[in-house]
Amino acid sequence: MFRKLRNHDGTPLIALDKDELEMDGVLEDGQASDGKQMHVQRLGEGVYVVRDVSDGGIAEFPELMFK
Repeated sequence: MFRKLRNHDGTPLIALDKDELEMDGVLEDGQASDGKQMHVQRLGEGVYVVRDVSDGGIAEFPELMFK
């Protein structure tokens, strides 16, 4: 899925798919809670991973990511 990089008051943003966020339980009642923490990690040139942060910590990478 391709998404466009947008400028929001000088900050680059990319929208994530709402249906997939709902599937993973990231959204509350279909809405992003104000101040919800997400972890963004740069893995290499042009490669980024966005993970949910909850009371249990940062979501783990699926094992298949490194095979």
